[in-house]
Amino acid sequence: MPLGQRHVSEIMRREVATLAPDENLDLGDDVMNLGRVRHLPVVDGGRLVGMVSRSDTLAVSLAKAFGFDPAARRAFLEGVRVADVMAREVVTVRPATSLAEAAELLVSRQIGALPVVVDGELVGLVTQTDLLAAAYGLDGLEREETAMEKKSEFSEWLDGEIDELRRARDELRVQVHLAKAEVRDRWEEAEKGLASLERRAKQVTRAAEEPLHQLEADARKLADDLRAGYRRIRAAL
Repeated sequence: MPLGQRHVSEIMRREVATLAPDENLDLGDDVMNLGRVRHLPVVDGGRLVGMVSRSDTLAVSLAKAFGFDPAARRAFLEGVRVADVMAREVVTVRPATSLAEAAELLVSRQIGALPVVVDGELVGLVTQTDLLAAAYGLDGLEREETAMEKKSEFSEWLDGEIDELRRARDELRVQVHLAKAEVRDRWEEAEKGLASLERRAKQVTRAAEEPLHQLEADARKLADDLRAGYRRIRAAL
């Protein structure tokens, strides 16, 4: 079958990183950086309600002030809701849309990605890169089963690690509030660390396969640091 007559469903990405309208834009920035993606559909209850792109996060930052350093940029993005910047009129296609029609939409609308929807529900995403890969016969390179298993195993480990760290935190909470200021300062640092680890757990289901190893390395180090931090707090009480 000629390339242009093939259907979007044959090459679309079925595992798609997404955002929710009430999440903050810094999460979208993290997912884009970790997943090496430029477009994130925004879904509410499974239904597509908007789209956020890399250009949106950059534009919001630059609109506030030129020359943000990374820390200031991140702090600003933490205060911006996805719903406030997402594109609400999103060009979409259906699984049965031809690749020729999808390519025409990408070019004519000057966009980089097309969410694939069925009755308003997001079922996939097709990008310029996907179409180029199909044109050069590279679209058969799908995620290997071993990579999926690794992701599942890491997610299970991370959930268990967070539960264990929460229990350790709960055991120390009352004692810490009765302790001296130095211990309370350490506690605040640990609280921030645990929140960061929980955030990474949320990112696991969204990150593309390429950066998963980095996300895993960061999460394991953070968990080790947290465990060591709780030990130091317990010793100081």
